[in-house]
Amino acid sequence: MHFARYRPKVTMPMDDQITIVASSYFQPIADLIEKLTSHPMPVPGPAATSHRENGYSNALVILFVTVLESYTARVRFVRPDDVALPGAISTPDLLVAYFPDLPTYGDLLEVFMLRNLIAHNHVWHLDTSEGGEARTISTPQQLGFQTKKNYHQIIDVDTRRTRNLDFPASPSSVDRSHVKKVFEVVWKTLEFMQKKDYSHTPLGGRTVGFKGRRRQLEHLIAELSPTP
Repeated sequence: MHFARYRPKVTMPMDDQITIVASSYFQPIADLIEKLTSHPMPVPGPAATSHRENGYSNALVILFVTVLESYTARVRFVRPDDVALPGAISTPDLLVAYFPDLPTYGDLLEVFMLRNLIAHNHVWHLDTSEGGEARTISTPQQLGFQTKKNYHQIIDVDTRRTRNLDFPASPSSVDRSHVKKVFEVVWKTLEFMQKKDYSHTPLGGRTVGFKGRRRQLEHLIAELSPTP
C-alpha cells in the first residue's frame, strides 16, 4: 500500500506590515538604564541634578512615553471603528476612550506633562543665590512658553512640582527617581492593555541584555531605586 508523504501546511507571510516601533526601544532603554545606574545618584542641587544624571534620565522619560505612544498607535490601527475620535487627541484621552476603565489615566496626564516640559525645554528663571531652595524669578508662562491648557491643574507653580507624582516642573531637575515612576506608570498601562487583548498590545520580545545577563525589561524598574 502506498502512503502519500505528509507535507506540513506552510503559511506564507502576508504582504503588508504595520510599522509599529514599540518593542524596538526595549534594548536601547535597557542600555540607557545600565549607563545611568553605573554611577550613584548624585545629591540634587537647589535647581538641578548633575548633567549626567539629568541627560540620561530625560532621554529615558522620552523613550518610555514613545513606547506607549507606539503601542497606542497599534490599538488605534486595529480598532479604527470602535470609538468616534476627534482629529487631534492626547494619548491619555485616546487610551481612556478605548479603555474607559483605564486605571492609570490621572498618572498618565502627569507623565505626558513631564514629557512635554522635557521635550520643549520649559525654562524657569530661578534665583539660587541664597542656597537651599531656589526662588522663582519667572515661570515658563511668564517667559512666553506655550504650555498645555491643563498646565495649572497638573503643575503647582509655587512648588514647581506636579500635584500627584511629584515630578519636577523644571526639566533640569529630572533624575532616576522620576524615571522609575514613569517606568511604573507606563508598564502598568501596557500590562492593562495587554490583558484586554494580547493581539492588540503584544508585549513579547521584552528580554533584554543588561550588565552581561538576559533580563525581562520590567525587572529593571528595581535598578532605578536611588542609591543610598
